[in-house]
Amino acid sequence: MAIVPTGLSKTITASEMRARMDANAKKLVRHRIILAWILKECVPEFKDLDVKYIENNCFAGEVKMNVVSVDQDRPDADTRIKGSDTVDLSENEGEVRFDIVFDAVIPDTQKTIRVIINIEIQVKTDMTYSLVTRGIYYGSRLISRQKGTAFKNQEYQDIQKVYSIWICPSPKNINANSIVRYGITKKDSMGNAAEEPAQNYDKMDIVIISLNDDSDANNKNDCSDIVRLLTALLSTGKDTETRKKILDTEFGIPMTKEIEKEVFEMCNIGYAIETRAREEGIKEGKREGERKGERKGKIKTQLENVRTIMKKMNKTAKEAMDFLDIPEKDRKVLIKELETEV
Repeated sequence: MAIVPTGLSKTITASEMRARMDANAKKLVRHRIILAWILKECVPEFKDLDVKYIENNCFAGEVKMNVVSVDQDRPDADTRIKGSDTVDLSENEGEVRFDIVFDAVIPDTQKTIRVIINIEIQVKTDMTYSLVTRGIYYGSRLISRQKGTAFKNQEYQDIQKVYSIWICPSPKNINANSIVRYGITKKDSMGNAAEEPAQNYDKMDIVIISLNDDSDANNKNDCSDIVRLLTALLSTGKDTETRKKILDTEFGIPMTKEIEKEVFEMCNIGYAIETRAREEGIKEGKREGERKGERKGKIKTQLENVRTIMKKMNKTAKEAMDFLDIPEKDRKVLIKELETEV
C-alpha cells in the first residue's frame, strides 16, 4: 500500500496533527503482540519467555486505552485489579490519564505475580519538566491506587510492582536509540544492617525508550530489537512496505487489516508532516527573499539621496548621511557603494 498525497497537511493544524499522531501511536502499541515484545525486552520478569507465549498467556484481563475513570478515593472491590482502568481520578489529587494500562501475569510454578504496566506514548520533546520525574509520579499513582484492591489495610507486602514505560518516537538526538531504566535500590550508608529481600522495596521501575532516527534504524545492527520494532512501527519517515517487511520478517508480527490500516495512517501523518514542513520552508524562503528585496530597495533609495545631497549641497558622504539621519548599520554599505563609483 503506497502513500498517496492527501489534503491532510492543509486541513489540520500542527497541534491537531500531533494529537492525531499520538492517538494513532497508541492504537498501534495496544496490540498484544506489540505489548508482548515490550514486556520481553523491557521487563526482566519476561525476558526468558517466548513472545508468542507472552501474547497468549501473560495478559490478565483487557488492555485498556483511555476509556474508564477511576475514583481513587472510593476504591472498588478486589476485582478492579483485573484489567486496570486507564484514568486515575482522585478528588483530592486531580485526574491522571494513562495511555495504556494492563495487568501482566508472570508464570510461576508456585504462585502468580501480577505486574501492572503503564505505557505512555510521549511525542513532545519540548517539555518543561523531566520525563523521568513524570514517570515517577505516574508510577506512584499506579501503586497508591492498589489500596483496597491489591492490598487492604496495612497489608503492604501485597503491593504489586509497577512499570511505567515511556516511548519517545522523536527524542532529542543525544537520547536517540537508548533504553534507560530507573528503579528503587538498596544502599548501605553505615553499619551492617540485615539484608532486606529485594521484593520488599523493588516495587517500581521507570523505563524510557528513545527511538532511533530513520537512517540508523535501517541498520538492525545499530539498535536493540525493541527500538527497531517501535521505530518501524511509529516512525513518520518510512513507507508502508518497509514497515511491513521489518515487522513481519524480523518480528513475526502479521499484517492484519487493522494493523495495516493503522500503519498506513502513520505513514499518511508522516507525509502530512513532511509536506507541511516543506510548505513552511517555501513560505519562509519567500519571506526571506522579500526581506532581502526590501532591504536592497531601501539601500538603493538611500544611495540616491546621499548622492543628491553631496552634489547639490556640496557635502561629503558623511555629512550627507548625517543630514539624512542614515542609520549606522546602513552607512558601511553606502560608503562601500560610493567608493566603487570613484
